[in-house]
Amino acid sequence: MSDYNYLLDLAIILLCTKLLGLATRKVQMPQVVGALMAGLILGPAMCGVLTETNFIKAVAELGVIVLMFCAGLETDIKELKASGKASFIIALCGVLVPLAGGFALAYFFNKPGMITSDAGGSIFLQNIFIGVVLTATSVSITVETLKELGKLKTRSGNAILGAAIIDDILGIIALTIVTSLADSSVRLWVVLLKIVGFFVFSAVVGFIFYKVYKEWTESAPRNLHRHVIIAFVFCLLMAYTAEEFFGVADITGAFLAGLIISNTQRSVFVETKFDTLSYMLLSPVFFASIGLKVVLPKMSLTIVIFS
Repeated sequence: MSDYNYLLDLAIILLCTKLLGLATRKVQMPQVVGALMAGLILGPAMCGVLTETNFIKAVAELGVIVLMFCAGLETDIKELKASGKASFIIALCGVLVPLAGGFALAYFFNKPGMITSDAGGSIFLQNIFIGVVLTATSVSITVETLKELGKLKTRSGNAILGAAIIDDILGIIALTIVTSLADSSVRLWVVLLKIVGFFVFSAVVGFIFYKVYKEWTESAPRNLHRHVIIAFVFCLLMAYTAEEFFGVADITGAFLAGLIISNTQRSVFVETKFDTLSYMLLSPVFFASIGLKVVLPKMSLTIVIFS
């Protein structure tokens, strides 16, 4: 196999995501739906034209980091603060409702005579786990849809975005609780301490970086490419630190990095540079990669009804 196959893979992904994106827009749906469908059609679940390589994984991860960084750059901090209460209520309902509904559905199916599990352990915990899985949201898809609708900077957009970020944190906590019940080596308090520690770390480092970056950029007579590069370096370091040291999603670190820079004079200039990069390459690969991950197992009638 040629070492340059990744070039062909990229060409196919970019072409198909755009064509299907335009097709879904024709039927009044966001283009991100077309990008997801492109990955699904091209991947192992359907045609098998592409598989998820390490290269696609890396570009996709970079894509979602840049997407969330741009979302942070476009976010109005004052509006985000104002929608804090609404965001928390939305996020709480977004966790509790699917958790209860998922558990109820799993309880009906996952019992003797219906679905048998080879995993062992408590059926009750298995049912709770299915509920927890359904609480997960995709912040990146939310952001892309809001951007396409031109609603990311609105009050509603800020409330939805804030809720999605909070939902992710609550989802981690819920998953840790369930895991700790099944595995005594998992400590809930450690996870909670890491989450709190990350936000304290972000506040301290963010404040220092904001002051230095603001003074440095405002002293320049015009927009410079070095402003964009340093902003990106900060984004990558925040994403890495979040994931590697605190167990928080890298996209949360990237979003906070964008939020910190959003209040500076050069934020619009930085945002325009990254929007082009995201639109042309990174975002299509990321959304297509989600579809490429899908592998359909053998489907029985019970599984189809359950789904």
